[in-house]
Formats: sequence, structure tokens, C-alpha cells
Amino acid sequence: DAGIYTWDIVRNLVFADSALAELFGLDAAATVRGLPLEDYLARVHPDDRPQLAKKISEVLVADIAQQNTYRVEGRDGRYRMVAAFGRAFRDHSGSPILYSGIVVPLAEREHQGSLTH
Repeated sequence: DAGIYTWDIVRNLVFADSALAELFGLDAAATVRGLPLEDYLARVHPDDRPQLAKKISEVLVADIAQQNTYRVEGRDGRYRMVAAFGRAFRDHSGSPILYSGIVVPLAEREHQGSLTH
């Protein structure tokens, strides 16, 4: 299932539903209460992490929408390809304060060679 999230940039807490917790192999009770962004990034495949961090930075600076794919590690230790879509929201002074989006699991048969490392 697709998972939704909102990142409170100021407090560095990502609030997410149980579907996102499942995708990232995190505890659903903890994701609902908010976890630091770093907890999610730690679940992204090491080869994909720099590109994802760069994309998030670009979205924040350029005020554009995010759309990219990367691999995340589930509780079973397997990596699954996901597509992420999101964008930042700014306060009246133009500072990004919230970042919301959705992460969608991609069909395994479409990415067979990319699932495990």
C-alpha cells in the first residue's frame, strides 16, 4: 500500500501512516508520533541515499515538486523499489516549514534486478 507523510521541517519530525512504516520497516506507533528524517533515510539503500538527499534539498531550495524512485529496506531485510511524490509548503516569509507527500511501492516484477543488494 502507498504511505503518506508530513515532515515538520522546523522540528525535524516526519509523521507517517502505518503503510509508510511498513514500507520503511519502522514501528507504526512511532511513525504516527513522528520520527526524525534521518530514521527514514537510514532505511534507504546506501547507493540511493545521496541522490535522494540531493533531491530533497533541491525541492526545498527551488520550491519544486519531488518525483523520484529509490529502494527502501523493509523489516524482512529486502529492498523494495518505491516512487515518491512530495512538495514543501512555506510560511508567509517564504521559509519551508512542511513537506508532505506519498510513497508508492512499485511492482516487484518491474524492478527484479533492483530489489536486493
